[in-house]
Amino acid sequence: MATALVAVAIAGCGGSSSGVSPASYVKSLCIALGAWKNEIQSAGLALQSSGAATASPAVAKQDYQRFVSALLSATQHATSTLRSAGTPAVTRGTQIAGGLTSAFDRAGTELSRANTQAGAIPTRNASVFQIGAAAVTTQIKAALQGIATVTPSQSAQLRTAAGKSPACQALSG
Repeated sequence: MATALVAVAIAGCGGSSSGVSPASYVKSLCIALGAWKNEIQSAGLALQSSGAATASPAVAKQDYQRFVSALLSATQHATSTLRSAGTPAVTRGTQIAGGLTSAFDRAGTELSRANTQAGAIPTRNASVFQIGAAAVTTQIKAALQGIATVTPSQSAQLRTAAGKSPACQALSG
């Protein structure tokens, strides 16, 4: 997923050519996406290893809430870091940066709703808990899918800079 995000981000989607150098922008972008990817994966691993699958509904709910909260925190941090990356000095740089930041903003909003919804999952029995958790999981998937749906056009300058950036190459592995 992170590799797809880099491709989307470096491809671009509209605007100006003032701002930070393409190399600086893609380095910041790839560092932010790499950290986000690691935080998301760590949250998933923590949930898997928590024992939530076999725990009582009340304990499983606490583990699940920690998971959703971690996704929200990682996404909010990535949004802030992406905003701090600035605008790449390429054609349509404003739209490139704005499109990606907006996608993370929207995901953060949806994950915030999922976080609230996770806190409201009833725990009176396992079946009711599972139904509530499934609804939250659907909301999480939709939020993260929104990031992957950023539709780019082309920016050869950003693609070239990403190809030379060790931070971006690390995302491919």
